[in-house]
Amino acid sequence: MNAAPTGQLQSFTPICRQFKPIAEKNLRNHTFPHTILALTCTQIMLTPKNAVPEEKLTNNLLVSDPALRDGCFDKSVVFMIEHHQDEGSLGVILNHPTGKTVKDLISSDAFSKLANLPVYHGGPVASDQLHFICFSAHKSGIRCQYPLSAEMATNAISKSGKLVRAFVGHSSWAEGQLHEELEKHAWFTAFSSMLTLSSSDDENLWAATLRELSPFHHIISLTPDNPFLN
Repeated sequence: MNAAPTGQLQSFTPICRQFKPIAEKNLRNHTFPHTILALTCTQIMLTPKNAVPEEKLTNNLLVSDPALRDGCFDKSVVFMIEHHQDEGSLGVILNHPTGKTVKDLISSDAFSKLANLPVYHGGPVASDQLHFICFSAHKSGIRCQYPLSAEMATNAISKSGKLVRAFVGHSSWAEGQLHEELEKHAWFTAFSSMLTLSSSDDENLWAATLRELSPFHHIISLTPDNPFLN
């Protein structure tokens, strides 16, 4: 197989100049210019300007690709409590409600002020454990306190600017695992906000978060539950 003539490759340079790092990587790995252009444009669409860089993923969001429709991450929006490529990652799914409140799970007086909090499936790990997270907004972005005792959660829920949520289970990734999934575009990234974190529109949160990223991601948000059915 022959490489594309230099002149043909150079003709694609103006198109890809603003995306030089991506284009140069593709130039090294592929021979045909139309392949180079298609790959570069696809990667650009998958990584919009307002996507969160991996090194800033802590306290921001993962949004699942439609390909993850099988399993617990189907149309999920995950708040990343912490992400360290060389240590591992921890997060909770924001938009998968259990249909229960705290009082349905625990009747102790220590949880009385938290009784009406809806409980969400945070992920597949330790799914038999109830835990609380407190979110707050700062100039530098969203911050979270995790884990919280019942006493800490009770104190936080009555304070202005604090948002307390309840989860059973959490989501976690081993060292390098999430980085690999991001490289394979299994997830999109987005900045978190108190509006997103406090949303009760669980059914539409996934699509709404995608729509905020770009017109391309808006199209992705319209993916049917079963794309093989007309």
